[in-house]
Amino acid sequence: MAHDSQYTAEEERNRINAAKITEKLLRRENNTGRYSVERELGRGAMGVIHIAVDRDLNRVTAMKVITPQIIDMEKRFNAFVTEARLTAQLEHPNIVPIHHIGMNQDTGLPFYTMKLVEGEPLHEIIDKIDDEIPEYIQKYDRHMLLDIFRSVCHAVAYAHSKGVIHRDIKPENIMVGQFGEVLLMDWGLAKTLDSEAGHSADSHFYGQQSPDQDGMKTLDGTIKGSPAYIAPEQAFGDVDEVDFKTDIFLLGSTLYHMFTHCPPYEAEDIMEIISKAETCDFPPPRNRNPKCLIPLALERIILKAMAPLKENRYANAEALIEDIGAFITGRRVSGRKVFSPGQDLIRAGERTKESYVIFNGQVEVHREVNGKRITVATVGPGEIIGEMAGITETASSADVTALETTDTLVITHELMKEELQKLPPWLEHIIFSMTKRVRSLVKQVHPLLIEEGAFPVTNQLYYIFLATAQKQLTDSKNSFRLNDVVDEIAINLGLDRIGIEKILMILIEHDLAVMDKDTNVSIPNLDDLGLYVDFCRVRFEIKGGMKEISAIRLTPEKESYFRTISRKLSKLFPPKK
Repeated sequence: MAHDSQYTAEEERNRINAAKITEKLLRRENNTGRYSVERELGRGAMGVIHIAVDRDLNRVTAMKVITPQIIDMEKRFNAFVTEARLTAQLEHPNIVPIHHIGMNQDTGLPFYTMKLVEGEPLHEIIDKIDDEIPEYIQKYDRHMLLDIFRSVCHAVAYAHSKGVIHRDIKPENIMVGQFGEVLLMDWGLAKTLDSEAGHSADSHFYGQQSPDQDGMKTLDGTIKGSPAYIAPEQAFGDVDEVDFKTDIFLLGSTLYHMFTHCPPYEAEDIMEIISKAETCDFPPPRNRNPKCLIPLALERIILKAMAPLKENRYANAEALIEDIGAFITGRRVSGRKVFSPGQDLIRAGERTKESYVIFNGQVEVHREVNGKRITVATVGPGEIIGEMAGITETASSADVTALETTDTLVITHELMKEELQKLPPWLEHIIFSMTKRVRSLVKQVHPLLIEEGAFPVTNQLYYIFLATAQKQLTDSKNSFRLNDVVDEIAINLGLDRIGIEKILMILIEHDLAVMDKDTNVSIPNLDDLGLYVDFCRVRFEIKGGMKEISAIRLTPEKESYFRTISRKLSKLFPPKK
């Protein structure tokens, strides 16, 4: 500060004393300067990053200094200062904050300081996941990686709202901190776009590309960006076409690398990589590294972001964030369908690949049993239909018909599997196991569990003993252990043993079957049992099969006897309310 001649002697003494105290507090007594450079942290095309101590604020910071080799290039100096000023204007939790810009008094080189992030670049994390290092696999699961990616998207969305594009988004420029920080770094190629035209308002430096240059490294010539990730418009060097949707492509390339563990473009030399980038010649994500098991829905997000034509990419970063969020939380559906009254959503016996969430309306779940329509359930809004078929992709066990105009959300078998893959493996296995078990039980929902159990079990019992009688062999058995009979019927009908045993005990109670003290079962009068089977067929209107009976002749006493048995059996299967 220049001396003001208007100061009084006392004011001048106070000023000098204040300066001495301030210099002492800021440790400037020996003209040591504000920063003490400790060591080099990294090096890039535009500058060198050092770890430096800020003596004024007593904190460790990162200092970026322009490389001396380009000090004769005024445009590069201008770009360096512009990078610092532009980044400083982007105050966002996921963009590295700039602390100070200055000039080294000894070299004359400009520098700026920024927050020192304690962590790892994302590309190193991906490499360690690919190397199957256990702690990295455990920490950086799919959800964690997608959360990191969303943070980067938020930084890009904010920058775009300020009219700024990054142009060099890639895992190497993303820093992941030890405590969950995610910072999009290196805004050296960032440009401000005209809000109306959407094109760069800055001049550009045109240089040459070295054929043996690394495709992962940033170019700042005719082609600006990292060739292994760039959009077609960048590969062609078409500056006027580089805009917000170029960053969308780069976000897609980053997501591609995160989940395939490889950049989109790889080749022997830089020009071949650029040639591939011009035509978006990259392997589909799921083919690039099959061991990564990329869900189809995530691949679709990547491919949409990396669409060759800009009009086919996401409209903005917010739309990409929305799709990633929907993928993470399982809010995606395959579409909507509206069913008219009487229209079938699902047909019994068909192998359906779709489940339905009822949004509005009502449907009836029903089955055909012996030529009769049996209603299993009536369901409405919020209910899910066909969820087990959606998981197991097996044939449906019932018809589902719309009772009124019904609006549904459709969930495909493929989508169901993708969402289940997001669960911890043990939970996914539990769900599949439970589904298979329920599916097995559904198969056992025989007509006797829906309506009347007398006919199927009694019919089986009759034919078991009829087959024995027809052998007419001296050593043929006319009795069987109860457990063996129950097991045989259970195998033939796919029913649970408890229900079968209850039916047999009622038949035994009314002398259609007999059980001795050793629990051996026999049939005292096979003709009576056969007549009772025919009685059940007529009474319950059992249709089909080889034996068609329209009526049978019974004495009043026999009919009363059979009706008594049937009433007793019916109590085992009360009608559904």
